[in-house]
Amino acid sequence: MSKRWRYFISTLLSMIGFYIYLWLPVESRYYGLALEIGLVVFCFLFGLGVIFEKNTDQKLMVIILPLIFALGYSLFCALLPSNQFYMLLLSVFFGLIIYLLFLVENVFLVAIGFKTVPLYRAAYTTSLIFTLLSAFFVFDSLLSFKWPFYINFFLVATISIILFLYQFWAIAIELSDDGIGKGKWTYALVAGFMMGELALAFSFWPVGIFKGSVYLVSAIYILSGLFQADIKDRLFKSVLTNYGLIGAAIVIAIILTNRWG
Repeated sequence: MSKRWRYFISTLLSMIGFYIYLWLPVESRYYGLALEIGLVVFCFLFGLGVIFEKNTDQKLMVIILPLIFALGYSLFCALLPSNQFYMLLLSVFFGLIIYLLFLVENVFLVAIGFKTVPLYRAAYTTSLIFTLLSAFFVFDSLLSFKWPFYINFFLVATISIILFLYQFWAIAIELSDDGIGKGKWTYALVAGFMMGELALAFSFWPVGIFKGSVYLVSAIYILSGLFQADIKDRLFKSVLTNYGLIGAAIVIAIILTNRWG
């Protein structure tokens, strides 16, 4: 079976599973969510042909982004009004993103062996966009539960660490040594802890669910950009200045767009 057919069949199965999940009664949604995520993970392992791959780290990396996207998007859609037309539309969008993720992960897997794949940069940019989109869905859903600050800290930090591990892997693919000497856990843990602190702060600040999610996603964008530059030894003064200005703009937006009284 060709790759395209495996991707198509896996995408179709994932989309059908997601559509069924949307029809589940509220009390069964969490069980359906677990089954949906399990289905997506299996479909990616099968579709990408790595289900029997001996490299465990590689197998884990290729399922991180699809898993986080499925988790965040499913939780986000569960908060929307139930309507047959919208359910179909949401399922089609889910299937489209899943198929595009197959293409992205395939480019990464090919680039691991050859390093000079022409589509690598386009795949990385696309994966970054999907990372930010997935993070928004997850953070928006988590903040909507109105959990205590320590739970927000733990969950946002954990999700962020997983996403930054994936980002490190995607960036290091282009390096000659796959970034072995760069210390991926240091990058991921430091960035994840910073994200957790932001979530903790937003638990007390009147930023709102939507704006709080956007601010957290903006922080992931800034940290990913800085880490990418550092991992590739391109952390120049101009890079620091550009991302510093973006960070300053976000802080000003937080101060000016929220009511503090």
